[in-house]
This record gives sequence, C-alpha cells and structure tokens, in this order.
Amino acid sequence: MPATATLVGLFWIVHLLKVGVSQFYGSEMALTLFYVRFVHLDYVWTWVTATVGHVNLLHLVVNTYFAFLIGGWAESTVRTRRYLGVFLIGGALTALLGTIVTAAANGYLIVEFTPIADVSTSSVNVIAAGSSMGWFAVLGMLLALDLNGRVYLWKFKPRRWVWFVALFVLSLAGTVSDAWLLGVTIGHPYHMVGLVLGGLYGLFVASD
Repeated sequence: MPATATLVGLFWIVHLLKVGVSQFYGSEMALTLFYVRFVHLDYVWTWVTATVGHVNLLHLVVNTYFAFLIGGWAESTVRTRRYLGVFLIGGALTALLGTIVTAAANGYLIVEFTPIADVSTSSVNVIAAGSSMGWFAVLGMLLALDLNGRVYLWKFKPRRWVWFVALFVLSLAGTVSDAWLLGVTIGHPYHMVGLVLGGLYGLFVASD
C-alpha cells in the first residue's frame, strides 16, 4: 500500500509541523495554517492542510488506522491517481462545504464549534481538521462504484448501497443532533458531505 503509506507519512509530518508552529509561533498561527475555519474560508490553503492535519495525537492515530483500512481497499480497487485525487480534491471540497454545513446545522452563519476540547478558538467560529474528510470521500466513491457489491462484516454480507445509506443516515443524525462520543464532538457534517461527494463521483465513473 505505497500510496496510503505515503499519505500516512504526510499526516505525521504535518502534525509535527503543527505542533512546532504552535510551540514557537503560537496557537493563532497554527490555526491559520492547519485548520479550516468558517470565519476564514478565504484561507484556501487550509482546505488542504485541514484534510491532511489532525487535532491531536489520538485523532491522528485513529485516522491512521482508518487510512490503512480504506486506503488499502482503494489501492486494490482503483488507479492510484484516481484514489489520491478523490482523497485530496474531495477532502478539500469537504473541508469547505462541511464547514458551511456545520454552521448551518447549528442554526447560525457563524457558530461556536470546537471538534476537540483542547482547540482554542474565538466565540464565533467553526473550526475543524482531520483526514476523515478525505477518507469519507474515498469511501463514498468505493461504495458507489458497485452499489450491488457486498462488503463483508463477520457473518454479515450487506450490499454496498446498504452501507452507503447507513453511513449517510448516521452522519445526518449526528449533524442534526450534534452527537457526542467520549466527550469529543465528531465531525458528522464533514463525513456526510465527503460521503456524498465521493458517492456522486463514484456514480459518474461507474456510468462512464
């Protein structure tokens, strides 16, 4: 899985850079460089850096695990260029649109939203980072490429469209309810947007 391993290596390098910037130049500079924020959606570079960055070490480790699960599947299914393109472009679009959806889901154009408790931000902001923006885009594509195919889960063999619908419903429910897990706000709106964007691309490719 060379492409996935390269991405994971990039995640860790970006995380170390973010820690260094925060240590030597302050949290505001780290936010400016590595987090997508609703109040600064004009910082276009953050659409990409937020997709390859993570909020803390636990966040990075969890997404590294999912990287090898989803990335390994992608590398065995589609061309590397397509896989990386969907991850990076889909992730960047998810960073942008997911931030807007997050704000809208909370009933405001600008709201207070802190994905992980240790992130400092202003009282009127939506802020996020995480490679799951790209991974859900890749996952949406993989599921949509063959909706009648099956994804195995122990003794269960549900079709891919069932997985897609289930993930979408769970993400939508989390978006509406702002669900919490272990004291951490999960980026449900980003997952939902990424899944839909990747799914639409997968359907386009499958019909080509």
